[in-house]
Amino acid sequence: MKSLLLLLPAVLAVVGCSPVRGQLSDWQGARLDELMEQAGPPSSVSADMAGNKYYHWLEDRGGVYTYNGPVNLKCERIFGVDEREVITSFAWDGNCLALPDSPWQRISQSRQGTE
Repeated sequence: MKSLLLLLPAVLAVVGCSPVRGQLSDWQGARLDELMEQAGPPSSVSADMAGNKYYHWLEDRGGVYTYNGPVNLKCERIFGVDEREVITSFAWDGNCLALPDSPWQRISQSRQGTE
């Protein structure tokens, strides 16, 4: 079971293309403190046996009704960081939304300086 949990972030990161993937991939190579400044503190932090750290952000928007019935909007975003606290990997699970005005939309460094 532990091995499955260790592989989960890697498996989730390579599954398909989506707007969420594009949005989260913009954070790869960024510093963790930049993400935390924009998205707020993580819900939790975990580590694998190799000492790699993973920062988890949980979001639960509750139930919404659709044409197909009720849907519970729950999302977990996970970012792996190296020893310099640079984001090296990402994954997500659940019903994550990729809204253009969300804190997950990375603002480029050049735009931050001009606003």
